[in-house]
Amino acid sequence: MTYRLWWTVGYTCTSEREFLATKHRLLPATYEMLDDALRRAGQVGRAGGVAWLIEGDDKTRLGRGLIEQTLRKRGPELEPEPQQADRRGGRPRRE
Repeated sequence: MTYRLWWTVGYTCTSEREFLATKHRLLPATYEMLDDALRRAGQVGRAGGVAWLIEGDDKTRLGRGLIEQTLRKRGPELEPEPQQADRRGGRPRRE
C-alpha cells in the first residue's frame, strides 16, 4: 500500500484553493504506511507547515481537516519513541 502526503511550508499555498491549483506541481512524499504519513504530517505542522492531503492506493483520502483531527486524537501514539543511550552515557550505537 502506498500513501502520498502533500504538504507545504512557508507561503507556497495559504488556502485550500491555492493548494488545489498548484497540486499538480507539488511532489508528494510517499509512505508505505498511513501512520508514517500521519507522523510526517504532524512534524510538518510543528515546523509551521501545512499537511494538505493524504491519498492512498486503497482510496483513502484525508484532507487538511481530517488530518488535523486525526493528529489531535492519535498524536501521542504516532510520536517516535526516543532512542535510549547506552549505559556509558554516550550516543546510541549504529548497528
